[in-house]
Amino acid sequence: MRILFLQRQPCIRALKYAVGLKTLLPTVRLGFAYQGRTLSEWYGTGDSEFERWWRLDDPISGIGHAISEFAPDVIHSHNLPDSLTVAALKVVDSQIPVIHDVHDLQSLRRTPYEDGFPEPANPLGLEKQAIEGSAAVVAVSDDLLGEIQRRHIPPARTLAFPNYALRRDLPTSLQDPERRRNGRPTLVYQGTLATNGGHYDLRDLFKAIVAQDVRLDVYPARPAGQYRELGDARPSLRMHETLDPSSLMRRLPRYDFGWAGFNDALNAAHLNTALPNKVFEYLGCGLPVVTLRHQAIKRLVEDEGVGAALTTLDDLQGQLAGLDIVAMRRRVAAARVRFTVEANIGRLVELYESVIGSGSRRG
Repeated sequence: MRILFLQRQPCIRALKYAVGLKTLLPTVRLGFAYQGRTLSEWYGTGDSEFERWWRLDDPISGIGHAISEFAPDVIHSHNLPDSLTVAALKVVDSQIPVIHDVHDLQSLRRTPYEDGFPEPANPLGLEKQAIEGSAAVVAVSDDLLGEIQRRHIPPARTLAFPNYALRRDLPTSLQDPERRRNGRPTLVYQGTLATNGGHYDLRDLFKAIVAQDVRLDVYPARPAGQYRELGDARPSLRMHETLDPSSLMRRLPRYDFGWAGFNDALNAAHLNTALPNKVFEYLGCGLPVVTLRHQAIKRLVEDEGVGAALTTLDDLQGQLAGLDIVAMRRRVAAARVRFTVEANIGRLVELYESVIGSGSRRG
């Protein structure tokens, strides 16, 4: 099987697919056509997972060139934006199935998708074309699939595939789940930070957390100067250097809870559909997850008993102290392998096989 991934900026989600596919199907052939920076330039990791690379200076001609050289059985295109999926559909003209992978639904967002490129001229039109023209749609949660179905007429083949962690990156052993917490609760946040008022603008949330004598350690995905200034003025907010993924996974197990609460002032609808990478990385490292009223994350942690969804930050220290952290850690430890790409990648392979066998663009 030959799979060609498309992505504006090469993404960690596609890297995870590649690792999982190689684990399950060692003979699978993987290619990546992209715009912008490579995985190493963007994340500092991962290009070697893909065997062939094509830079798309012009999407139509670039995708055509990649197809002629690589002869893929299926094209797996990631958003946002949706423009590469639309370009691929034009190029293949129903001859190769195109799968559209929805990380973010443009129509749910009120802030731009900041990837260093100009915003597309007709984003909602592109969203409709990409979803309704593809052979299958993959989305990060059942909640997101539901929103897609409310707005569009998706193909018959759909798959919810969350942003699971890679099992190979997780610590091989955890600290004893039975250990008792000493002193005040400690939260950790790892990942994207922003200052644009969007869902990753966490400055007010961080200030509210540490104002209640709860310690918060932060590992930013990229340098975040304004957050470091916040930490300099607040001893309970400790800003750390950006770590490579393996070092970060070794560091996380020392904390009590992983923080997955976001700023919902502008993008609450998007946040209700999101199951971010960090949620599964926390779980993979043995940490119960603390979130806010974000629907998809809330459902996951409550249904599985692996965390808590708070309705308010009032008396945060008391709320955290009232959680049965030992029972939560036991459940996290028992479930963490189930929340990995390697444990679920077979479902994606089944989708590939179904669209390849269908012989049509939609079905």
